[in-house]
Amino acid sequence: MYITESSDGSSLERACDAAAVVMAPQHVFSHRTAARLWGIPLPARWRDGEPVDLLAVGSRGRLRRPGIRSWETMSEVDVTTHDLGPLVSPADTWVHLATLPRREVPFEWLVAAGDYLISGTRLPGGRRTPPLATPRQLLRSVTRHGHGRGARPLDRALPLLRSPVDSPKETLLRLGLVDAGLPEPAVQPPIGTAAGTRHPDLGYLRQRVLLEYLGDVHRTDRRRWLEDLTRVQLFEDAGYRVVLVGADDLIPAGMAALAGRVRRALAASFLTDNARMSRFARPGET
Repeated sequence: MYITESSDGSSLERACDAAAVVMAPQHVFSHRTAARLWGIPLPARWRDGEPVDLLAVGSRGRLRRPGIRSWETMSEVDVTTHDLGPLVSPADTWVHLATLPRREVPFEWLVAAGDYLISGTRLPGGRRTPPLATPRQLLRSVTRHGHGRGARPLDRALPLLRSPVDSPKETLLRLGLVDAGLPEPAVQPPIGTAAGTRHPDLGYLRQRVLLEYLGDVHRTDRRRWLEDLTRVQLFEDAGYRVVLVGADDLIPAGMAALAGRVRRALAASFLTDNARMSRFARPGET
């Protein structure tokens, strides 16, 4: 099982092993712990000393032990197995994340988690592992959850989920642009280039404007950096304008400036299209 958000996977495993010693049959890993075991992206990494989330299903069996954050539910919960023990299904884990305080899982990260679940994971060669959940499964879990805590953000998040999405930063970028008043861009649209089809992170296809998020790995990994240069050149050769985005663009002040750059790029494309059309118009048609 791939643990994406753990800074030290072994420390998370040790914490789960310690919790398993006191778990009863009705206890399952849930909430943030289940999210980490499923590899669901979260805003904060696992840290030593962080409590393990355990859910008592169908009983009043909360465990009050150091290092354990205990929950209980009388509702139906889908449970699956993991090498470390039983844990809540990906779809129900997503619902549980919505019940946590927003400081732990802000709304935009709830959307990012949902995007991850329905997207699967990209592998070398462009293939993807199967998604951990389908939109139908998420809807089923949300419906079963009813009007409990977190129902409102879940209802808001469901229609905002998109796939395929390869990183939470892509989700944060998409939501930030929409919040800034821009149209929603397409997610990883196919772009025909001289080297075959390539998929930018986001794109406004009619205006021929693409967005590419470059994280630290793009800076520190020489091979990735060279691949990025080639991708941008391929997109530009195909007639697209590429807007490069970094981590600082996702903070509020940075997003405002980025939205301005994107808005100007879209406007420039509109003006270019009008100029192109006017060259072929007959007198009196412009």
